[in-house]
Amino acid sequence: MINRRTLLKALGAGASVTIAGGSIVGCTNRPVGEERDPNVVKMWGIWASDAEKEMEVVEAFTEQNPDVKIQVSQVPSNGQGDASSVITAVRGRTGPDIYFLDRFNGAQFASLGLLEPIDGLIEEHEGMSPEEFMSGWVKFATDELYYDGHYYGLPMDTDTRGMYVNMDLARDAGIDLDLLDPENGPMSYDQLWEIEEQFSVQDKRGTYERVTWIPWDDQASLLMWAMANDVDFFSNEECKMLLDTQEMLDVATMYRGWVERLDFHRLDAFKATYQPPNAPPTQTSFFSDRQLFQISGPWGVQGQADYKPDMDYQVTHLPVPNEGDDPFTWAGGFALAMPKGASMSKAAWDFFKFYAGYEGQKIMMPQISRIPTNIETVKDPEGWNRDISFFVELMAVAKSRPPLPVGTKLWDAMFTMQGSLNQGSDTPENLVKEAQAYVDPTMQQFCPIELPEGFGEPDPNFDVSDVEE
Repeated sequence: MINRRTLLKALGAGASVTIAGGSIVGCTNRPVGEERDPNVVKMWGIWASDAEKEMEVVEAFTEQNPDVKIQVSQVPSNGQGDASSVITAVRGRTGPDIYFLDRFNGAQFASLGLLEPIDGLIEEHEGMSPEEFMSGWVKFATDELYYDGHYYGLPMDTDTRGMYVNMDLARDAGIDLDLLDPENGPMSYDQLWEIEEQFSVQDKRGTYERVTWIPWDDQASLLMWAMANDVDFFSNEECKMLLDTQEMLDVATMYRGWVERLDFHRLDAFKATYQPPNAPPTQTSFFSDRQLFQISGPWGVQGQADYKPDMDYQVTHLPVPNEGDDPFTWAGGFALAMPKGASMSKAAWDFFKFYAGYEGQKIMMPQISRIPTNIETVKDPEGWNRDISFFVELMAVAKSRPPLPVGTKLWDAMFTMQGSLNQGSDTPENLVKEAQAYVDPTMQQFCPIELPEGFGEPDPNFDVSDVEE
């Protein structure tokens, strides 16, 4: 399973391939000072595990454009927000023309001067305004690639989050199955705790033998619970971070109460027993019938098929603060961008929009169990794996992280706070203040700046009811 904190993974040090008219040959970096051939497009591509699927996109493009050569490399990265590889390449003039990156880093990388805006390419080659062209993709995804009045990439995929349920365990425990039916909406935190008291089992020493849920496991996090409780991270009006507000403190306090109630260290020991570090993907506490609920994304559907095909499971909504609240989820994903020094040639643009557009996404998304961001692809019955239909429907209620030039600092602050709350090493009051003091001074260096117009509001160009069944 792909680690969502990793931008790219390497096939091997310096490993790369070239696709030219369907053939694959070795390639090397362009020497410093050598002029680029406008019909040779160099790309730092997708993670290694899906590199073969990416090659199908490249081959489909080169069949239509035999005079264009696409050079693809999988370049190592150290994780969330790590820009070291692209910084080195940009400085050394050895960067690619197209760069596959975590979309949440778009605004940050643009603010550092690492990316080229694509507005001019849209106007030159598409004959329309950037806003009109970008309306062909879901808005929360294009918002993450918008900074200081310009667009800096095209969104590739997206991924909402839901709660996987082991239905055999639920039935055996006598749990009310209506609570687990997504047609009945999300359960509340109180209802979740009632199930926890009914299902979880500890021996006489307090060691967990089975658990209901873990609020920091897999895709569950303090960041997610803050978003579920409508916490704002940034004020447009004041151009300041909001990590020390009463709303954030309330969520941090609630989360700390959950940690104490469940006993982090006992749950940590439970995970180490049934899902130790570096365990094979078949060995998880959920797959071993020891955990009732698992919060994850659409890639989990493929994981179930590959590693636990006999499990009777379903996916339902994430829990919400109060009974009757609207469903909630959050979405991330990846994008294509053009680093500083890219050729910005017509060939590069044509491949760029092919890969991230209807044709490329239709090839890729069904194979990697991700949700397309190109609206035409979402509406195409063959544009994605129909087994993830629930996750696609969740796009109607999806939130995204604010596209800020301090995205990595925000991420780090939230997970540092989570770690301290898990360990009980500091109070929620101190931790929210520390988070604000860590992120906001850096944010002030970019002020005045505002989030994209309409950020966080429903997409006017996309209605999930238009998705064909």
